[in-house]
Amino acid sequence: MSAADRRREAETSAGRAAGYCWMEHPDGGRHCTRRPHSDRQHVDHYRGRESVTDTHGTEWTD
Repeated sequence: MSAADRRREAETSAGRAAGYCWMEHPDGGRHCTRRPHSDRQHVDHYRGRESVTDTHGTEWTD
């Protein structure tokens, strides 16, 4: 397993351990920060916000 694969696996493990869905955005660089869920709606509450007062950032459907 390459170093990049190990890093990606560690990121996924950490995101899930924190209680997030952690599905990666199709364009990369963002992960779903909702609790684990069964619907197809994902949102990264931290990245993609227009200002610090926005309640969520990037949203997508898988």
